[in-house]
Amino acid sequence: MKKSGKSAKKHYLLGRTGILAALFGCTAVILGGCASKAKTPVDTTVHLGVMYSSDIVPLTIITEQGLDKKYGVQLDMQVFSSAKDRDAALQAGELDGVFTDFIGLCMYQNAGLDVKAAGCTDGDYVLLAGKDTGITSLENAAGKSIAISENTLIEYSLDYILTNAGLDDTYLDKQVVPRIPDRLEMLRNGKIDLVLLPEPFSTLAIKDGAVVLGSANTDGLYPAVSAFTKKAIDEKSDTIKKMYQAYDEAVDYLNTTPLKEYEATIIKAAGYPEELTGNIKLPDYRKNELPKAADLQAAVVWAAKKGLCSPDLKPDQLMRELK
Repeated sequence: MKKSGKSAKKHYLLGRTGILAALFGCTAVILGGCASKAKTPVDTTVHLGVMYSSDIVPLTIITEQGLDKKYGVQLDMQVFSSAKDRDAALQAGELDGVFTDFIGLCMYQNAGLDVKAAGCTDGDYVLLAGKDTGITSLENAAGKSIAISENTLIEYSLDYILTNAGLDDTYLDKQVVPRIPDRLEMLRNGKIDLVLLPEPFSTLAIKDGAVVLGSANTDGLYPAVSAFTKKAIDEKSDTIKKMYQAYDEAVDYLNTTPLKEYEATIIKAAGYPEELTGNIKLPDYRKNELPKAADLQAAVVWAAKKGLCSPDLKPDQLMRELK
């Protein structure tokens, strides 16, 4: 039967409406699909290469106290047994940043690796004399042997301490011993007179009877830094800033909480041996801040004399404030 004109028009409009609705639905799906494809997930992980020392204690508190989750960041702390292995991982792009030092920054730049300090850490380097050497001060240590790693922060810190005491860098007989555990063992066995050690090795030596003659921090040198590649800073600036917020809260916790409440965490995660239980001493940690330009400049001058970097390297090339 032939439909009336009114009925045919009604069916036409319904059909057209259905087609338009279907087209609109398809368009929404397509646009929604484009939008989801265009949205890139934010990378909230910070891959940080470190070595065992007292300056990684705030990092262990970040994870232990859940501060990483609180600030929406995932901290991937990778501990290396040598600076060489840590730097190889950084060079290979496996790390966003490292805990390093002024001299390390100079050497990275010299090698064409753009790494910039975004904060300071609180590692110290303690000058110690063996218990049976009879040495009680720098004044009676002239010509005595000291185990160091050459062209590194250890040697720089030693030269800094000597200069502050009005002595030159030939005052002690420098013996190159690359591995820190070997230096400690030589001091214990009387095969070397002095060493310059970071924590926890310095506390182990003191426990064995070594005599403290000074330290980098005591002389006003705080050369340890947290640093990130330019690529990481460009791509993960917000994430790294959140990590530093967590770091600052961890520092508040450390400076206001009795050590015994987190000593087990330090022993488990920060490289302190069980035998130091009850004898661990930690610094007053500072909240994150950039190193001073004058301190970086002094390190550049020293490193340039050693052929480790260009004398034209400027402090602002070695650090970056995260805004």
